[in-house]
Amino acid sequence: MRTDTVEARRIGLVSDTHDDFVDWPAVRAKIAAALEGVDLVVHCGDVTSEGALDDLARVAPVMAVRSAADPAPCPPRLVDGPRLIEVGPWTIAVVNALPEGQRTAGFDMPVDAVVFGGTHRASVERVDDVLFVNPGSPSLADRTSVAILELGAGGLAARVIDV
Repeated sequence: MRTDTVEARRIGLVSDTHDDFVDWPAVRAKIAAALEGVDLVVHCGDVTSEGALDDLARVAPVMAVRSAADPAPCPPRLVDGPRLIEVGPWTIAVVNALPEGQRTAGFDMPVDAVVFGGTHRASVERVDDVLFVNPGSPSLADRTSVAILELGAGGLAARVIDV
């Protein structure tokens, strides 16, 4: 499991872009507009080309985890999950997918948030003291979306943005 330490206040969350199956330039433009001003982009897998990660890096630095169909790992940007991102006092776990209904991350340490994809359905849910965020999919979903995770004095908060 990889652990990275970053400085960020607004983290853009993306998953399930499936960029080789869609009109990627149009989807890319929607993502860039929705995530304007974020400090970091986190991709939860099902990015089917490194070119999509290059495009997202024009918005902000990118950290991503792989799904089984994704390109080979290219650390530090794209790694096999799970991945831990430490931001100030918070630890964010990033995985490609959680089994349906599972709300325990199974990490060896406490985490403050779990960011995951795989379902193409956006959700924000707090279970006990852990925030679970699925940004949905900006391309292959009935409701296309991304999310933003805000880190501030009041703690962690996430919101889904339709694209």
